[in-house]
Amino acid sequence: MRFADVIGQDILKQRMRHGVQVGRIPHAQLILGSEGSGNMALALAYIQYILCSDRSDEDSCGLCGSCKKVSALIHPDVHYTFPFPRKAGEMEQCSDVYPQWREAIKEDTYLNYEDWMQLLNAENKQGNIPTKELRNIIKNVSLKSYEGNMKVCLIWLPEYLGQEGNILLKLLEEPPEQTLFLLVGSDLDDILGTILSRTQLVRVPPIDDASLAMALVQRDGVAESDAHRLAKVAQGNYHLARDLGKEATNPHLDAWRQWMTICFRRKMGEAFQWSDDLSSLGREGVKSFLLYGIQVLRTCAVIPFMGSEGLWEGPELDFVNKFNTLNLGHEVISNMVAELEKAMYGIERNGNAKVLLMDATYGLIHAISKKK
Repeated sequence: MRFADVIGQDILKQRMRHGVQVGRIPHAQLILGSEGSGNMALALAYIQYILCSDRSDEDSCGLCGSCKKVSALIHPDVHYTFPFPRKAGEMEQCSDVYPQWREAIKEDTYLNYEDWMQLLNAENKQGNIPTKELRNIIKNVSLKSYEGNMKVCLIWLPEYLGQEGNILLKLLEEPPEQTLFLLVGSDLDDILGTILSRTQLVRVPPIDDASLAMALVQRDGVAESDAHRLAKVAQGNYHLARDLGKEATNPHLDAWRQWMTICFRRKMGEAFQWSDDLSSLGREGVKSFLLYGIQVLRTCAVIPFMGSEGLWEGPELDFVNKFNTLNLGHEVISNMVAELEKAMYGIERNGNAKVLLMDATYGLIHAISKKK
């Protein structure tokens, strides 16, 4: 992975390159960005740039032995740690699932936790980073580097370390010479405070609309007009934009309109059929729909203050503008978003989609009834 392969994030790329060029590489960094922002892609490009034997001012060469090994995720001085569903005798440490990990990341560096669990057929099991894996980290960084350069430990989603993560505190504070820890996370609130205090925070912003639209056109074959619309809907989340691009021209808009009609008119008889139809999309489809709804509501919340210029286009913008004539207010919209987030939390944990959608319907009706 080269910096050229990372979507957008030009300012952050330049800052990372400059730090390497002047020899200022903090030994423990938390690269924090929301889903689809490219925090993992940035981390991999950063590692490749650091270890490249023939890097330029702009990027790693991509051709030297080190670059090829990092790109293939087989560099002996780079250790990867990530959550996985522990199964006795099968999956007890990350090395047990390295083949699946390599394949998944090479296929999609914008992979999220739910997709990763699905690839491992986790079913209802939750992923975590067990104590045995943390002991392996301590062992690996205590060894000399194979190629005489820096040793790197990349921990994807440190949110899943749990209290056992405290095992790494001394190592993060005083690592062996020429050792770099990169923690790649998405949720600051779920990361141990003791770990946060020992890392330098690198915030990864959402991808800008222009770069996101260009990536959709070039990488995913989305028509340019649709790409710009999807970029606005996804608000910097490439993973979401790509998923929505697989849907119809106006992803989920008809189903969303129908749901809002049901909620505002309290047509509970129709709600049962609607939830049954939508749940047939499957777990990822329902999650995509809920994410879409959250983006719609958040846009409704900002339009009264910022106007609609530069936001969505076409049917979605028409819907948002009409929706805002209801004057629900920021508190009601915030409560509606909270209901969708609660439903999505349940979907991510393999809850019954129809039950969760019906529960969200009641929650939305209750939120709307609080309008002053």
